[in-house]
Amino acid sequence: MTGTSVRVGGRRAAIVIAAIGVFLLGAAPAWAHSELERSDPPNGGMVAIGRSTLTLWFTEAITADASSFDLHTQDGAAVAVTVSMSEAEGGGVVQVEADPLEKATYVLDWRVLSVDGHPSTGSVLFGVGIRPVAPASGSNLPEAPAVLLRWLDLSAIMLAIGALTVSGRVLGALGDKRSASRRRARFTGALAAGVAVVSGAITPLLGTDATWATLADTSWGHLWLAREAALVVAAGALASMGIHADDSRARVRTAAIALTAVALLEARAGHAASLSSGSGLATVASAAHLVAAGIWAGGLAVLAWCLLPIMRRNPHARGPLLGSAWRAYSPRAAIAAVVLLATGLYEAGRQLPDLHSVTSTLYGGAVAGKTALLALALALAGINTLLVHPRLAEPVGRFLARPPGWAPVSLRRFVIVVVAEVVVLCVAVAAAALLTSVPTAREVDTAAQVTAPQTTNADGLFITFEAVPAGRDRSRVIVRAESTVKPGPGPIRGIEVLLVAPDGTSADVTLHPVELGRYEAEIEAPGPGAWEAWVAVQRTSVPDAVATIRWTVRAAAPASAGRLEVTTTALAALLLTGLGGAVGILRRRRLPPATPRDRVTAGAGSRP
Repeated sequence: MTGTSVRVGGRRAAIVIAAIGVFLLGAAPAWAHSELERSDPPNGGMVAIGRSTLTLWFTEAITADASSFDLHTQDGAAVAVTVSMSEAEGGGVVQVEADPLEKATYVLDWRVLSVDGHPSTGSVLFGVGIRPVAPASGSNLPEAPAVLLRWLDLSAIMLAIGALTVSGRVLGALGDKRSASRRRARFTGALAAGVAVVSGAITPLLGTDATWATLADTSWGHLWLAREAALVVAAGALASMGIHADDSRARVRTAAIALTAVALLEARAGHAASLSSGSGLATVASAAHLVAAGIWAGGLAVLAWCLLPIMRRNPHARGPLLGSAWRAYSPRAAIAAVVLLATGLYEAGRQLPDLHSVTSTLYGGAVAGKTALLALALALAGINTLLVHPRLAEPVGRFLARPPGWAPVSLRRFVIVVVAEVVVLCVAVAAAALLTSVPTAREVDTAAQVTAPQTTNADGLFITFEAVPAGRDRSRVIVRAESTVKPGPGPIRGIEVLLVAPDGTSADVTLHPVELGRYEAEIEAPGPGAWEAWVAVQRTSVPDAVATIRWTVRAAAPASAGRLEVTTTALAALLLTGLGGAVGILRRRRLPPATPRDRVTAGAGSRP
């Protein structure tokens, strides 16, 4: 009967995990931060006195209840506005209406929430009747409270995963002393999961003022609520395991499924889902990355919390503890470290367009910093591994020409090295919190491919020129012209544009009026290179005003994977293949258990 129930429970667990995978990976991808694509007036531009309508175009549809728009002068005097929103071509369009604006410099601060739950903020600075002093600028760094909260959230999830990892066979290797340590580990995991629930509840408050609209009306909110529910289940299962002090398969399975769901939901609500292709595999890789980090970093922290006090109080117990719990944990940590490295390489290749983005973007810098910290943590982990496994230290000692029984550090230093490894991993989690709080380098690169509106003054006219995508291989030329003096010298009766391509060829384009002061025409999409436009504004009773506009069209990002992505994906596949082969070999040639002589040799390192 017991065997049958275990098989039934295993089938149920497999069905639940499969259902979660189908739900998550079947969801629509292409999530990204909703950024300001363009505005009228443009950032740093100028409009005529009496302007009353401001328009903003965003790259993603936005949630009205969770977005805000505030207009004020550069001196801080607020201006009352009314806001209306609509959708066009997959993006969001916002119109801000105000009383006719007087001559001054104004700032329009916006804070929007895209339909997938990603918040974005920014400002548009413009002049009415005068040229503004400088374009609005802001720091690319996210707010410190948001990063700190994200660090706490990720650390708590990792601790919960680590507690579940070490509370089984790892601490079970302690023999008669296992009960107290297991109970401490499981209660630590339950507390960590509870902290993650609280930090997850606070997260939407920092992203927007309309928390309920964020959670109830966005796809990101639905995933976040599901994540919170899974964390509650995991906390309950871990607490129950600590109270009953048993290894009930049902409780262990419940906690494992719940934490797996948390990792998948975290991945699906993060950067992996913003990829235009292969988002399903990226989601799995991101979830595996979080689980591996929990096993290594979280497991190490929980193990240190449970065993280091014993080792400090009772030096004679150091050798036996190294030969039991630490040795049992070491292979799990090694496997997790390889998986962490492989999935991290894969994610970096998907989110970094090229090596230049490592130094040119905040996201790339955070990836580089995290990589350096993980390399340092791996070095410390290697020292601990050699100390815990004397059999592995022997060939290393022979290679370094050390005497028999060599160890990288004395047993008295083991506690210091473990604490140092935990600290380094905590800082690495902080780097992960930063890079998950900012747009990826690929998102930044994609946004940069949109040509910003070009502005100029000509014969008392303020002219804005832009070419925006209008479908496959087509673009729409938009010219706005407004008089900067009152009364104007003559009404505008038409606009002609001479486009000069990078190769020197030219074409005449006649624009048609769309609304007062706005003219448009559709053309073939400009190819990459330096372009020039001669804009002739035809007016009644006065000569034409001619302005020269120059801009550069960037080459579109290639649809196929770049060199960096191919290289990192290949390295990740090699690492995982090598890991699978090594595990298979070790399972067939399992090392014998530690002998008393091994433990005496390990204990000898504790002497000065």
